[in-house]
Amino acid sequence: MRQNQKLKRQREQIYMTPIEPILGAGILSALQQFVMATKLHPILVNFTAALVPVSVASDMIGRFCKNESLRNTGWWTLFYATIVTPFTAITGWLFWMSDDNGVTGMTIHKWLGTAAVVLLFGLFFWRRNLHRKNLWPTTAYFIAGIIFIVALIVQGTLGGNQVFSGM
Repeated sequence: MRQNQKLKRQREQIYMTPIEPILGAGILSALQQFVMATKLHPILVNFTAALVPVSVASDMIGRFCKNESLRNTGWWTLFYATIVTPFTAITGWLFWMSDDNGVTGMTIHKWLGTAAVVLLFGLFFWRRNLHRKNLWPTTAYFIAGIIFIVALIVQGTLGGNQVFSGM
């Protein structure tokens, strides 16, 4: 009997992920409380919602007008959006409330936001490649950027509808 318990404990230790001790220490709960108290997710959302469209618009106008300054603006705003957006998604997961469970719009909002982080990294590396080669963004890049912005609008609308529906 004692041998079985020892074996079971050893198996549990083998399958324990590195994050479990941290979560067990109450850090997840503390982070959730911090995000809820500061309303950090709705604050960070505004950075992503502003920086990505400014980036794509600056690149488009810059290419059309052959304005190097606007091309640089497009690069740097996308760079900053790529830094802040993962934190936006993480705080969104931490901001998730129990009354959001089972709400289709919020489930789509959550997963579309998570996918946006991954897609934004793709857009960023594409743009970084163009930046390093000192090339103007391509039509394909603009199409991808516009699709990304439309997805952001849908995702933001779903989140906003849930938050502001009671007002």
